[in-house]
Amino acid sequence: MTERRVVLVTGSTDGIGRATVRALAAGGMKVILHGRTKLKVDAAIASLAEELPGAELEGCSFDLGSQAAVRRGAEQILTRAPALHVLINNAGIFADERVITDDGVELTFAVNYLAPFLLTELLAPRLEASATTVPSRVINMSSIAHTRGRIHIDDLTLANGWTGYAAYAMSKLATVMHAISLAERHAPSALVAYAVHPGVIQTKLLRQGFGPVAGATVESGARSSVRLAGEEAVTSPSGSYFSEGAQAQPAVAARDAAVRGALWEASLRLTRL
Repeated sequence: MTERRVVLVTGSTDGIGRATVRALAAGGMKVILHGRTKLKVDAAIASLAEELPGAELEGCSFDLGSQAAVRRGAEQILTRAPALHVLINNAGIFADERVITDDGVELTFAVNYLAPFLLTELLAPRLEASATTVPSRVINMSSIAHTRGRIHIDDLTLANGWTGYAAYAMSKLATVMHAISLAERHAPSALVAYAVHPGVIQTKLLRQGFGPVAGATVESGARSSVRLAGEEAVTSPSGSYFSEGAQAQPAVAARDAAVRGALWEASLRLTRL
């Protein structure tokens, strides 16, 4: 029997993340669920195990708003997963007030971008080492909102002019840039990276950030990530951006190499890597 491929999905106790876990586990992958609390993770695993007898599910819990917690979480994953083939950076928030974390980072930027950046860097050696027959994958959940974002490289906490939407759009632009930068920094035979806009999906985040907007199902929101994570052969170049299932051009801002380079350096500094 061939060994199951292993995938970690952050923010997977509900919404698109949970739908992603369900589809990947049903497709035969071993899935590590992540949530902020052990209680939520355990409940999600119990419910999914009932729905999918025979599914191989594990859990880990840590707060993406704390870099110390992300480091502990990465250690936990590396100890428990000798092989890791896919990382889906799915977790995200839309904040209604400006909060600065203990690390001195604005919360939206911390959770939506900087934690995935740090987690990816900590897990990248394991991902690359696990790429024996097919490349490992990093899939960043972004948003069409990235097209309205701007990277304020000298004011990443948005001390001047913070709004929930400006913070969200900047964080989602950063996630697209992150996928492009990963593609440039890793051999495509070992690691490929993608950014995905799932569509307007009926999630808690949509309600929090955008009010009573009609959205599609979480299952349709999970479709692109599930396909990219599960496909045997890589069918799209590393660094590609997908919008509602189709490969698309990301915003011009995302392709600005100078700003991307400055963001990468700032990210290394902010995460003390």
